[in-house]
Amino acid sequence: MKSDLRNNPLRSMGRYWLTMADSSAFTLVRSAVWAAESLRNDLADQARLATRQSSAELAVVLLTAAESGWGKGKATQLVGQIVDLSGPAQHLRGRVYLLVRDTMARLPLVLWPQEKQAARRDLLEELTRQLNQYQIEMTAHPSREELRERLWREAVTGQRKSETRQRG
Repeated sequence: MKSDLRNNPLRSMGRYWLTMADSSAFTLVRSAVWAAESLRNDLADQARLATRQSSAELAVVLLTAAESGWGKGKATQLVGQIVDLSGPAQHLRGRVYLLVRDTMARLPLVLWPQEKQAARRDLLEELTRQLNQYQIEMTAHPSREELRERLWREAVTGQRKSETRQRG
């Protein structure tokens, strides 16, 4: 191809443009696979949840969300395709939404068509809203562990007070 470009540059330019376009597409897909692998690892490490798909399948979900311009109403569907949230506690659900939001924000902007950039913003805002909702619910209703810890602290404080009264 190199010599063909020197001899007849106009005829071979189309093949070079296709090659460059293929390289760009490959780089974008590789970025999506990397983001999917990072998301899978983060979900396993931080939320102790396994994804429903392999890294490649998860990358397809992320690419589909970007290319189709998933917006405001698709945040829960996107998270539902990635992990099953019917079992985890509230704080883990919030962590999942945080990790998915961060992953979607890290994906290259080029993945979203120009006319669907607003949908990307809407999706990120919806994921953030869901995250905030789970955090608000968490603070309103302490978990069993938090209640147990509070009782232990109160018991220890009560013992210390009674010991200081007996000494004094």
